[in-house]
Amino acid sequence: YSFPVRLVKDDSLIGLVELEGIVWNQGYGWLGIGIGDPAYWGGGYGSEAMDLLLQFGFWELNLHRIQLSVYSYNRRAIAVYERLGFIHEGTLRESIQRDGQRYDMLIYGLLRSEWEAHKDG
Repeated sequence: YSFPVRLVKDDSLIGLVELEGIVWNQGYGWLGIGIGDPAYWGGGYGSEAMDLLLQFGFWELNLHRIQLSVYSYNRRAIAVYERLGFIHEGTLRESIQRDGQRYDMLIYGLLRSEWEAHKDG
């Protein structure tokens, strides 16, 4: 499931949010998001899009768990994920090389019960 992230004021496309790799018999899927233009970073667009996607995944698709991966250098994204209630569950050490340096891939997960408690809190 892929959804465009658009501005309300003029319907401009600024990104994409998706649930993919869904394993229906186990009730989980992978979340992905991208806000392309740095001018829109930090404006809450990604957080809002992710919150709507989590609602869709948990309430409409009846998923038990939503997970994601993020590279350790992406501190801004990590802060958003943690603010939304995602829990760091594991690390794939030095799994990517970028600009001559190795970085870890972090795995985050969020259970439906945790998300519902976080929304109510």
